[in-house]
Amino acid sequence: MGWIRRELEALRIPPLKRFGQHFLIDSNVRDELIEQAELSSNDTVLEIGPGLGFLTAALASRAGHVIAVEKDRTLASYLKTKFSANKKVTIIQGDALTTVIPDGAKIVSSPPYNISSKLIVLILNSQFKLATLLLQEEFVRRLTSTSGTRDYGRLTVMLQCSAQATLIKTVPSTAFYPKPRVNSALVIITRAKESSPTVDKGLFVDLVRALFTQRRRRLQGVMARYLKSRYPEHSQALLQSVSIPDKRVFEASPQELVEISNEIARALLELKSRTD
Repeated sequence: MGWIRRELEALRIPPLKRFGQHFLIDSNVRDELIEQAELSSNDTVLEIGPGLGFLTAALASRAGHVIAVEKDRTLASYLKTKFSANKKVTIIQGDALTTVIPDGAKIVSSPPYNISSKLIVLILNSQFKLATLLLQEEFVRRLTSTSGTRDYGRLTVMLQCSAQATLIKTVPSTAFYPKPRVNSALVIITRAKESSPTVDKGLFVDLVRALFTQRRRRLQGVMARYLKSRYPEHSQALLQSVSIPDKRVFEASPQELVEISNEIARALLELKSRTD
């Protein structure tokens, strides 16, 4: 821990709460994070929030190219100097959430907790190969939960339609400086071998978001209100064309929700063809 304090004091900066800065300092956790990614010299790795480069240096020793995105200008400048002679490392100062993830890249990172949800969405919308991440344990429980459980929610559905998340191990707060108030977990996210295709992705995203604002209500009633608010002229016809399981919202599986969305999308296309 002494080394990181000395570096921060030399830079004259404290860990910044607004950036959610908790720096990984446990070499065993770092090494396992890298091992789980199964890196080779052919891999391009994206690291979010490299901080002082503790993980970056180890990644560069295994991967072909490391792209490290750091929002903090002072830290980004520090990293550019630190890795100036390493041609395998590219430091980008900027917002990771606006970064384009290279096709086929592996994301290996200990990102700030406060961007976790948006980061997962960014990853799922890319052509990533694999992600090994250190995230808040409670958040990882949500990603890996199953329908009908307390942790099951909108983000669970969005992830499990196209990917699979596996919790590898919990990580104590002592692995970071300063220590966060909660434990973390190491999670692997891989692309699903068989995804659940959506006819209209925008409709699906909107439907799932709306449904999970009333996650404990009966799916039939929530669907009726949703269709009435979005498609008032056709709500009854749409409702009759959709097979809705007799469940509460949080009991519906990702596949069931995809099918509901697809049935609505197909029915809308048929209604449109009749009026054209």
